Amino acid sequence: MKTAVLFCPSTVWGGIEKNVLLRARFLGESGVKVYVVLLKGYFADRFDGLENVSVIEVKSRGGDFNVFVVASYVRILRRLRPDVVFAALKKDWWLVSLSARLAGIDRIVLYLGIARRVKSPVKFFLIFRVFRAILMVNSDSLREDMLKYPRFFDRGNVVRVYNGFSRPSEEADSLDFRSMFDLPQESVIVGCAGRFSPMKGFDQLPDILARLPEHVHVVHAGEGEFEQEIRSAIEQRPESRRIHFLGYRKDMHRFFKGLDLFLLCSRNEGMANVLNEALSHGVPVVSTRVPGSEELLGHGRYGVLVDIDDIEAMAAAIDSLIRGEQRFDESELRSWIESEFGMDRMIRETNRLFFDRRSNLSCDVRD
Repeated sequence: MKTAVLFCPSTVWGGIEKNVLLRARFLGESGVKVYVVLLKGYFADRFDGLENVSVIEVKSRGGDFNVFVVASYVRILRRLRPDVVFAALKKDWWLVSLSARLAGIDRIVLYLGIARRVKSPVKFFLIFRVFRAILMVNSDSLREDMLKYPRFFDRGNVVRVYNGFSRPSEEADSLDFRSMFDLPQESVIVGCAGRFSPMKGFDQLPDILARLPEHVHVVHAGEGEFEQEIRSAIEQRPESRRIHFLGYRKDMHRFFKGLDLFLLCSRNEGMANVLNEALSHGVPVVSTRVPGSEELLGHGRYGVLVDIDDIEAMAAAIDSLIRGEQRFDESELRSWIESEFGMDRMIRETNRLFFDRRSNLSCDVRD
């Protein structure tokens, strides 16, 4: 049986963490023995019941020079002898890569979901040239950003694997936000989802709503380390009565089914999972031009693109969808996601990257 160890010792639950859960599930279902390394007390229950998936909890993720964490990781890896080690978060790249090489594991895959500056050239050189780790990214634009650093990256060690989504059932029920928040039936429901962070742009929601009719409401699903700070600022605004926070939701399919449209107001992304999810439900979207969004929306064919922090443009795009001045066919949105970003493709490409030692790595792992 093939074995994979996925490191994700995070204290927040967002798109990257959901992506690890998704990969653990499909790898386990395909017969791979999967071990997920999590911080003790964080999110182990979300992996309960997954086939062939076990959770290992560690007390600390450590800093760059934490020998105790390295020793712990080396012990885990020497005991399990995995075919591949995967680190989902950039903060863990160095310790995971070092530990894997000390344990004699030579297949190291590191995930990057958002563009980052190279701040530690020595570490990057060791990770990608000496330890020969592979960088997995989720969009072509992000791959091109990383190839701007040729000392560390080339088309042989940066691999694009799109995030995958299963097409949801069209018969699934939806959350009734109008009843949930005692709203008039003519209310328009705009969805937002993601962890509370300044880069997600949720602080802009009051200003966007201030430019839209009174019957437009926003519902937000998610949690995060900046939740209290961002919500407190929003609650100082009169538009806050039209912004409804749901917290963490397990039933995201029902969330997306209950929306009239979806807004991504982020200031930075890789390829936003929530856009894939919205489109897979046939929900029209407005998105800022963050990395990955233009690819995902077919450069405007499958959604409205606006500039980052352009509040006027976001409000105008939402208004144009409400008025029917711009329309997107639900079946076309679903088909686009299924054909280009489907789960089968993600599973095939991830398995090839993780386990096929014969394949030559290139800019992506498409057939």
